Amino acid sequence: MSLKVEALAKRFGDVPALEGVSLEVGRGEFVSLLGRSGSGKSTLLRLVAGFEAPDAGRILIEGRDMAGLPPQARPCAMMFQSYALFPHLSVHENVAYGLRRAGQYSAARVEEWLALVGLAGFGARRPAQLSGGQQQRVALARALARKPPLLLLDEPLAALDAGLRAATGAELRRLQRETGTSFVMVTHDQAEALALSDRIALLEGGRVVQIGPPDAVHARPATRFVAEFLGAANILEEAGASFALRPEQIQLGGDIPARVLTRQFRGEAWMLECEAADGRRLRVSVPAQGEVPAEGDAVALGWPASALVPLA
Repeated sequence: MSLKVEALAKRFGDVPALEGVSLEVGRGEFVSLLGRSGSGKSTLLRLVAGFEAPDAGRILIEGRDMAGLPPQARPCAMMFQSYALFPHLSVHENVAYGLRRAGQYSAARVEEWLALVGLAGFGARRPAQLSGGQQQRVALARALARKPPLLLLDEPLAALDAGLRAATGAELRRLQRETGTSFVMVTHDQAEALALSDRIALLEGGRVVQIGPPDAVHARPATRFVAEFLGAANILEEAGASFALRPEQIQLGGDIPARVLTRQFRGEAWMLECEAADGRRLRVSVPAQGEVPAEGDAVALGWPASALVPLA
């Protein structure tokens, strides 16, 4: 086990940031901490890194209790959202910084890591001479150069524009697989977490409300929060219980009369906002291929009973 967190709690004054969080990350696993601002995900990362001390609970990395250990003594590295590169140092020296402090420096090792992140020949440049995506890769090479068993990433793609995020995310996943390092990534981007992770931990109000593989969490949300947060599922109240119904599970051609209020093109599909005859608002995903109802059109909707996911 690369990381084990047991009943972790943290308060800032009267405000609880984490309440009894438990989590395990296996060796070579990519786990994303997903949730809204204030859910506790960044606090959890900082506690693991040693920048904050927990009020209760334990943190074990590679089976070793981290109680009382400062960040530099922990067998993990952290990559910050800002990348925290030294502007006065070259790319080579930025990557070499941690290796020199640990007595592990060699020029060949630095160049090997620059090649691994696609920056061979960039060693003499300064960070200001690089694009945002290139700076992110320098920060990643610096974090991984000492070969930590665990890498903590705080919103690593947030500073990139939309065009770079997908490509850089794929590169991040490739490097994680090639190095075998366990990654724990904080993000608020649902699509990013779904695309990159082996498992996702959803946090709400300082607690882990659901954890599992992306496809399982997406298809079977455990709570209303998870259902709404991951893909804006429809929430239906049936016979005194709440159910999640994903837009792609609703079919055109059922027995529920409705009218299309709005429609938005989403690339491979159209998202229709429909109002049923009984007043319910339903989001319906329709493949872009073929005929798509226009705004104001009358439609009939339906879904299989198996598409309804009960919520806690």
